[in-house]
Amino acid sequence: MIKTLNSWRGIFAICIVCFHFKMHAFDQMTYAGVTFFFMLSGFLVAYRHSRIDSCKRLYWHRLKRIFPLHWIVLAAMILLDITIMHKFHYGWDLPLHLLLLQSWIPKEEVFYNYSIHSWFLSSLMFCVIVTPLLLKFLVTSNRKLAWGVIIAACLAVTAVNLSADEHWHNYLYVCPATRLVDYSLGMLLGITLRERSLASQISVTRATFHELVPLAVLAVFGIFHASGNAVAISLESSALWWLPVSLLLVTCTILNGQEGIVGKLLILKPLLWLGSISFEIYLLQKFVNNACCYLVAPFFGHFGILIYDYSFACTLPLLIITAWAVNRLMRKV
Repeated sequence: MIKTLNSWRGIFAICIVCFHFKMHAFDQMTYAGVTFFFMLSGFLVAYRHSRIDSCKRLYWHRLKRIFPLHWIVLAAMILLDITIMHKFHYGWDLPLHLLLLQSWIPKEEVFYNYSIHSWFLSSLMFCVIVTPLLLKFLVTSNRKLAWGVIIAACLAVTAVNLSADEHWHNYLYVCPATRLVDYSLGMLLGITLRERSLASQISVTRATFHELVPLAVLAVFGIFHASGNAVAISLESSALWWLPVSLLLVTCTILNGQEGIVGKLLILKPLLWLGSISFEIYLLQKFVNNACCYLVAPFFGHFGILIYDYSFACTLPLLIITAWAVNRLMRKV
């Protein structure tokens, strides 16, 4: 287990929640975080599974992890909509959401409908489905050929993002085919690191220096994006963050067990605990916010303050508590 990567899960999950509460200071960390989650998923699969046969366990684990909670959150959202919020907007696309196929439809009113954040699960499931084929290619192919194919795919995604209009740019952010490039890049990094001997006997000072490098690169890319540069905005969906996220994955893996000052802070129990419930935090955020606005806010003289306005201070603690409770419950099932 690479503990620092687990803590980064929690940090990025909280940044994503803050972004959805219109806290624009977290914009860059959110875009980087989404790329991080896709790349990390592929990275851990390849780093842990050296044989294609072991993918069967991966399928079962991912299905058991993703679908039950997704269905629970979707049912809770629908129930809240009908009973409290009095919304009745369920149509032909509901089966797509049940099966996590909504991200294949290039319409925001479809892939962002119902449980809005489940688009991530839709794209991730496609990546999981094609994992055996990817793993077979990446493991058996010449390493230079594998890197050449992945780099070509990255360049293709970059070119498409640069030429896309606003509608297609928004869709490329959620498109499973686009996110497969992130996932594949993470897989190839995992395979490459698994085949190499990791560093040993490194001092805390040197480890700290190595830990600061990806953070500095992430900060530089974040400043570039925050500047409003047209190129940066076009590439914000994934391409802009491949380098800093790759450096973060590599550094945390190489320094696993011999962390510097940054790593020692990351492996503190509160951050590790936050990382362990990051999946639930991400998926439950809209439901908890809506429930807070319609069930809790009325006790304080407000009713129906929706879409994250003025409810962050109340919602975040409830979200973390709910995520922890659901995580414990799902583990027992």
